[in-house]
Amino acid sequence: MDEMRLLQQVGDETGLPTAERLVPARTRLTTVMTAMAAPSPALTTSTVPPTPPRSRRPVWRLVLTGVAAAGVAASLASVLVLAPDPLGGSTPAARADAAQVLRNAAAAALEVPDVSPRPGQFVYSRSQEGPGIRESWQSVDGTRDGLVIETSAAGRTEMVVPGCRNGRAAVVKGDQVVPGRTERCIPAPAYRADMPTDAAAMRAFLTEHRSGEPGDANAAGKDVLYYLTDSYLRPRSRAALYEAAATTPDLQAVEQVKDGAGRSGIGITWPSTGGPGQVVLVFHPETYAFLGVGGSAGSSAVLALAVVDRVGQTP
Repeated sequence: MDEMRLLQQVGDETGLPTAERLVPARTRLTTVMTAMAAPSPALTTSTVPPTPPRSRRPVWRLVLTGVAAAGVAASLASVLVLAPDPLGGSTPAARADAAQVLRNAAAAALEVPDVSPRPGQFVYSRSQEGPGIRESWQSVDGTRDGLVIETSAAGRTEMVVPGCRNGRAAVVKGDQVVPGRTERCIPAPAYRADMPTDAAAMRAFLTEHRSGEPGDANAAGKDVLYYLTDSYLRPRSRAALYEAAATTPDLQAVEQVKDGAGRSGIGITWPSTGGPGQVVLVFHPETYAFLGVGGSAGSSAVLALAVVDRVGQTP
C-alpha cells in the first residue's frame, strides 16, 4: 500500500472531534489572537528599535581547560571544548555526512583563539595510545633542541630532538646524543608559517606536498592526519585543512568510533581497500573537536596541543 492510500484509509477510519471537544482549543486560540491584535502602549510610545530575529547560525561557546600559568607570554592551552548553542540549529555530527562533519569542524576551528608562535618557542603535544602517554616539545622554527618523553608500563624514556643550526645537528643513537658529533640537516619547524588559509590554496598545497602517488586517497588522509598531529596550525589554516579534506570524494562517516583514550566520536574514513593502513579521524559528535585516530588498525588520542616558552613547560 502506498503512502497516499494509507493516509486516505486512516482518514476514513478516524472520526471528527465533537464540537464540545473543540471549545477549549477555540477559546485559547481566540484569546491569543485578540492579544496579538491589540496595540501595546509600551511599543507605540517607545523609540527603541525592534530586536532583530535570532540568527540560525550556530553560536559557539568556548571553554578552555589546562590554561598555562600566568605570565607565560603567548602560550595557548589546546584542550578546547567547543559546544554549540542548542538553539543554533546545528545538525549533530552523528546524523551528518562526512563532508558536513569536516565543514562543521572547520567552523569550530575558527572560534579558537589565534596565537602566532615566536621562533624561540616550542609546540607542546600530549597524546595517548592505550595506556602509554607521549609528550613532546618541538622547536617552533626547528633550530632549538626539543624533547620527547614516553611513559608506559615498561617505564619512562626521554629522547632529545636536536635542533638544526647552521645546517648541522647533533647525532642521536638510540635515545642518547653522541658527544662531539654532528650531521648535516635541514630545520624541521613545528610551526609552518606558510600553511595556506583558504581551502583552494590548501588543496594545492596538499597536492604539491603529498606523500603518496597521485590519486592515493588514503595517503592523502594520512597527510591530513600528519598536519593535525605533528605540527601547530593556526585557526584559519586548520579550518582550511578541514575544508580541503571535505572535498575528497567518497569519504564515509562511521558512528561510535573510539580514540586512543577511549573517547567515543564519529569517524571520518578516507577511501581505501580496507587494509591495515586505513585512516579514521575521530571527531567529537557534538563539538566537532578533533579527538584523534580510531579503528581496528590502531588508535591514538590528542590530549593537548599548545605553544609554550621552554622545554618541560606544560599548559
